[in-house]
Amino acid sequence: MTQMPAPTTRYAAVQASYWSAFCMIILFASAYLLDAGLSNGQVGAVIACGGGLSAVLQPVVAGAADRSRRVPLRVWAGWVGMLILVVAAILVVPGLHWLLTAVFFGLMILSIQLLQPLVNALGMGAAARGIPLNFGIARAAGSATFALVSVVAGWVVASAGTVMVPLLVIAFQALFLVATLTFVSRGPATVVATGAEHDLEPPSEPMTPARWRRFFALLAGITLSMTSHAMINNYMLQIMRHHGGDTGEMGTAIMIAAITELPVMVLWSRVVARWTPGRLLQVAGVFFTVKTGATWLAAGVVGVYAAQVLQTLAFAVMVMASVYYVERILPARDRTRGQAFMTMTSSGGSVLGSLTAGVLLDATSVPAMLLVGTLIAAVGAVLTVVAVESRI
Repeated sequence: MTQMPAPTTRYAAVQASYWSAFCMIILFASAYLLDAGLSNGQVGAVIACGGGLSAVLQPVVAGAADRSRRVPLRVWAGWVGMLILVVAAILVVPGLHWLLTAVFFGLMILSIQLLQPLVNALGMGAAARGIPLNFGIARAAGSATFALVSVVAGWVVASAGTVMVPLLVIAFQALFLVATLTFVSRGPATVVATGAEHDLEPPSEPMTPARWRRFFALLAGITLSMTSHAMINNYMLQIMRHHGGDTGEMGTAIMIAAITELPVMVLWSRVVARWTPGRLLQVAGVFFTVKTGATWLAAGVVGVYAAQVLQTLAFAVMVMASVYYVERILPARDRTRGQAFMTMTSSGGSVLGSLTAGVLLDATSVPAMLLVGTLIAAVGAVLTVVAVESRI
């Protein structure tokens, strides 16, 4: 068996610790904030505010880190990671007012999403310098750890209470700081071909105003797909309680979804060699609708589990294909901006999904919320299928 290069192993530790903390903050936001006395609508507002501010600040912070010559990227990531650790420690203080709890948890939501482009840039920057690092394998390690943490933490929180949420965030962020601040590649870099460099092709046509309009229509479609995704993920606890489950079943459902992402990420070079990123984005858009609809029609916990399996053709394909689509369609001078736009679709979808689902849950029911989510995903799929350039 071929051993993974050391940089891949070390970067996998960065991804694994990051996604572990992400799981605790985003997945368990509803459980923690509801236990603190907030309503579903208020929970949605907290998640939306954190995601909205993150969408605004992501390009600002990433741009500052990119322009900084004195401060390494790993240190920028370390600063944000330390902020999350400190805020989590504050949340452990007993007797904290519910409003302060909401503010500090919102700050954690903002910070963990703000950290994502820095974590990705850390690996992509190393690979660009010729460091023998396989980004897909490392990212798959993040998803695998996310899956494990979601199910184990679900049962831990169910038995020990929501105080375990900030305590586990502290533990994972400590690991993240160690992995990130020690991610230093010394000595001359050696270029190691992974096959990925052959997956991308330079754009063959200029980006005319008409093509830019199609690109922004595609972004709108993906944002709506991510809205439906957020309505399920951010409110999985409420979905499970509707079917008689709790945080344990919630964790299991998220674990199933995360595990099904792994084949696509690990085998992406083969997938993208057979189908274009544009065609794969169309497939993902359709399957977001199918997945949300299947969750809506699920008759019980097992039905929700079955719907989560569709993650492999929805979210996993969307995440990978969107990165490659930007690289293929945009000229080099616009790719960083294009990737930032793609990242903002996730943050924007989280904001829309959190607000919409929170209001619907307070006013109606879980099935009504999922029906609206299915309709939103369907509109997103239509926009994606029409706007994407499938030959690219």
